[in-house]
Amino acid sequence: MITNNSNQNVDSQSEINRLNHINQLILDSVAEGIYGIDLNAKVIFWNKAAERLTGFTLNEFEKNNLHELIHHTNPQGEHVPIHHCPVYYALNNGESLFIKDDIFWNKDGSSFPVEYTVKPMLEDGKHVGSVITFRDMTEKLQTDQLILEWEKLSAVGQLAAGIAHEIRNPITSLKGFLKLMHRSGRVKDEYVSIMDSEFERIETIIQELLTFSKPTVTQYSQEDICEIIDQVITLMEPHALLKGTVISANITSRPLKIRCIKNQIKQVLINLIKNAIEAIDRPDGRIQINVHSRSNEIGIEVVDNGPGISNEVLKELGTPFYSTKEKGTGLGLVVTKNIIRNNHQGTLHIESREGIGTTFTVILPQRFNK
Repeated sequence: MITNNSNQNVDSQSEINRLNHINQLILDSVAEGIYGIDLNAKVIFWNKAAERLTGFTLNEFEKNNLHELIHHTNPQGEHVPIHHCPVYYALNNGESLFIKDDIFWNKDGSSFPVEYTVKPMLEDGKHVGSVITFRDMTEKLQTDQLILEWEKLSAVGQLAAGIAHEIRNPITSLKGFLKLMHRSGRVKDEYVSIMDSEFERIETIIQELLTFSKPTVTQYSQEDICEIIDQVITLMEPHALLKGTVISANITSRPLKIRCIKNQIKQVLINLIKNAIEAIDRPDGRIQINVHSRSNEIGIEVVDNGPGISNEVLKELGTPFYSTKEKGTGLGLVVTKNIIRNNHQGTLHIESREGIGTTFTVILPQRFNK
């Protein structure tokens, strides 16, 4: 009987070892990095991909804290205390979590962009730890950047095709007036005024094209979006009041910090408010700026009670050189969308009802890799 029990124990241990080996082979065959931690945040398993991506082996975690080895500093270069770490928050609360943009640190002192998920480990329905699966996003971000550059070049090409037509018209006018003055030998004030207007139009088109296409100096900083909005409203109020329009702000909480290029976000808000002021054709015009924060994003709505925009026109908005204004170039909204999407990884949505008004909604992430 003792021999049978002994053989059964050996067989059971052998089966456990075999299953553990198979589990490890499965883990090591996965391209994503995977590690598991118990409720004391001790690493209990760690696959080959995680070892390759970080340079750390499982043995190196026996005397070192996981967080302090691979997750001690955020993308902004700020130290992350362990009690602020989302992984440990999920571990302590038994929750699932997905983080889209973060960084992990390598053993050689370098960092790499990651996205990761945290899932609770359950044993007989009891929370016993968490499993973290992470992916190196370096190649994806590089690919995204190449696509972004291609899109910008494509847009600039589209602008260049349109600009040839847009500039040709005023140049033709200028040449005609120069010939008239040359033949008559006189300079008429009327001619000078028209020529000056044509030069201004050319200058406006070129300036907006340069703003859109030139490389941006990426001087990102942490800013309070509420302060930026206050400054823009102060700047735009005199222009609005001349048309009998009132600008107001509805901000749910202060401060609301965001990583951005401050002057570019100001330019976006100025463009949207200026468009709203020029669109309103009633003596009781109103423009309201609504600001709210949710899920690490900030939403900014510019709402007006103007005439609204038809569905046909709405489809064309943002197309270079398409404008509903008599002297518009259509580049203002192109520049605005470029700043929001390409430089701040945000989105711009437009909703409008004829006879009621228009709402431009800017959604900006509070943090992003750039």
